[in-house]
Amino acid sequence: MEEVQPGELFKLRYRLKWLHQAQFAGAYMAKEKGFYQARGLDVEFLPGGGDHPPYQSLMEGSADIASFNLVTALKYHNPKNPAVLMAQISQKNSTVLVGKKSSGIKTIQDLDGKKIGVWREEGGDHTLFFLESLGLNIRAIPMDWSVNLLLENAVDMINAMYYNEYHRLLMTGLDEEDLVVFDLADYGFDLVDDGIYTTRDFFEKHPRQCRDFTAATLDGWNYAFQNPEETLAVVLRYLRGNHQPANLEHQAWMLEHIKSRILENPARVGYLDPKDFDLANRILIERGIIDKPVDYHTFYPHEHK
Repeated sequence: MEEVQPGELFKLRYRLKWLHQAQFAGAYMAKEKGFYQARGLDVEFLPGGGDHPPYQSLMEGSADIASFNLVTALKYHNPKNPAVLMAQISQKNSTVLVGKKSSGIKTIQDLDGKKIGVWREEGGDHTLFFLESLGLNIRAIPMDWSVNLLLENAVDMINAMYYNEYHRLLMTGLDEEDLVVFDLADYGFDLVDDGIYTTRDFFEKHPRQCRDFTAATLDGWNYAFQNPEETLAVVLRYLRGNHQPANLEHQAWMLEHIKSRILENPARVGYLDPKDFDLANRILIERGIIDKPVDYHTFYPHEHK
């Protein structure tokens, strides 16, 4: 592929789902190794999280492309200005509820009357839908990324990503045998996580750039998994450059566990399985969030593998 000169690059603003971390290593390596530039793209990474909700950022126009969950895209689906999926990065659920065994919680029914810390904004939707489905008297406590509410016993459990907050709890000195963990996938909520989205309008105006961004990002993930030490060094550089805690052990855990989620089906990396799509539609309809299923082919409009 002929390399494009910097002055000719097409600028793209990519809103990450969360703050900088190994969760986005594929994008970092696509930029680091020149995969974006080779396809004529100049990509700027914008941090996400509760202060910059990715879906909202995409709809408001402060980002051209954003990373968020499938269930978020379907919950807020607006036929007049829909988000369209470019690539389904994560191929399995990563959300768990985690608490201390000392709380007395042993089964999911023991959550009755308990306080559960749930991320505010888009990140907590998955967990809230699950808790509502249980039909128990549960008090959801809005929280940010910190695990301190659980450590200080202010709540009985928190939602966590297995590749992130669960390991951070272990790093505080808690042992796995000290914790009780409920994987939402075991209770019918195996909702796939991170996807890469843009708006229908942007996709139709810039189809080549959207395809090239997707291809370069997937190439970046392939490179990241083949070169983990180099990748982790780049991840730590992003963390330090944005004044975030940079712990090599934690980022290595994250990269390794994300690998299993992205490569669950190596022949279809980035593909949205219709069964995963149907599950998300069904859960949202059952919860009364949407009235009818979103159409798969309009939601995921590019060529399918």
